[in-house]
Amino acid sequence: MTDKETVLVLTSNLFFMPRIEAAAEAGGLETVSVSTAAGLIEAQKGHTVPLVLVDLEMDQSVWVEALENLVKVRTERTRVVSYGPHGDADTLRKARNLGSDAVLIKRDFSEGLQELLASRGASAIN
Repeated sequence: MTDKETVLVLTSNLFFMPRIEAAAEAGGLETVSVSTAAGLIEAQKGHTVPLVLVDLEMDQSVWVEALENLVKVRTERTRVVSYGPHGDADTLRKARNLGSDAVLIKRDFSEGLQELLASRGASAIN
């Protein structure tokens, strides 16, 4: 297990990843990006993970499976923050009901990214 804390990101949006990686690095975190639920659960095993980010613009079956499995295996210290489009209240609500500690619309996620990663997700919850 690596000593450096790692933020896990479930996404298929490679365009946005450099921004997440830069914010994570500024906050002292490594970044691991995966595009499947199984990949997310597997990646968690080898890292100290204070924060998991879940992109709700992915195929719904992927993020639903990931959230359902994360609830079973995540540590008490791990926060899960999901983010998605503002016009889809049902998706945001579903992510919350499946165990996300916080659910943000993408605009708020993007604008608060630096603080979100520096606080290990606490800024989205408080």
